Amino acid sequence: MIHTRNIQKVYQRGEHARQALQNINIDIEEGEYVVVSGPSGSGKTTLLGLLSLVDVPSGGEIYFKGTEVAHMSESRRNKLRRKHIAVVFEHIHLIDELTVFENIEMPLLYISYSRKKRRRIVEELMERFRLTHLRRQYPGRLDDFIQQKIALARACSSSPDVIFADEPTGRLNSTESDEFLDLFRELNEAGQTIVMATHSSDAARHGQRIIPLYDGHVVSRVTEPG
Repeated sequence: MIHTRNIQKVYQRGEHARQALQNINIDIEEGEYVVVSGPSGSGKTTLLGLLSLVDVPSGGEIYFKGTEVAHMSESRRNKLRRKHIAVVFEHIHLIDELTVFENIEMPLLYISYSRKKRRRIVEELMERFRLTHLRRQYPGRLDDFIQQKIALARACSSSPDVIFADEPTGRLNSTESDEFLDLFRELNEAGQTIVMATHSSDAARHGQRIIPLYDGHVVSRVTEPG
């Protein structure tokens, strides 16, 4: 599904250049649950930004579902991302002025679904993630764990081909983290492709395989969580 060939990312500040990623070659197949693991500053967030088509590399190629996307126009990348990709962040990006129902529904407004179909999808997701009783609540009144579940339900609403998650348990305690990652496991067992970045070894063990990053390099091709 996702293949990279010698991708690099350089940040230029005046005369100073910082190499955030160097010659990254990875392959992620449909239905995998892959963890990108490494300490702060290793390049995890930068890599997820490239793979999720939010940013473009300074060099190299990225293939998504057989199409080279690194050199696409921004408008074509946005269209591809909206149709095929969802992202869950550590800093939970919900809209406080919208209810739980409306936050989950948001991605569906960009798809030509009827109001009835949107309602059915949102209600099924709220039931799946045990959020039905909160449908009229506003997220700012809810704790981080519930907010992150809302964010995950929203990510699932458009049936993306892949969900990217950047430190999704960073604001949760250990019990909440395990419960949240169990939801990822259930989604993956149902066929959802997931790519998660984390510095937590406890979170990393939930994935099927680990791609370790250090100082912008993949330090070994693949290791198994354990």
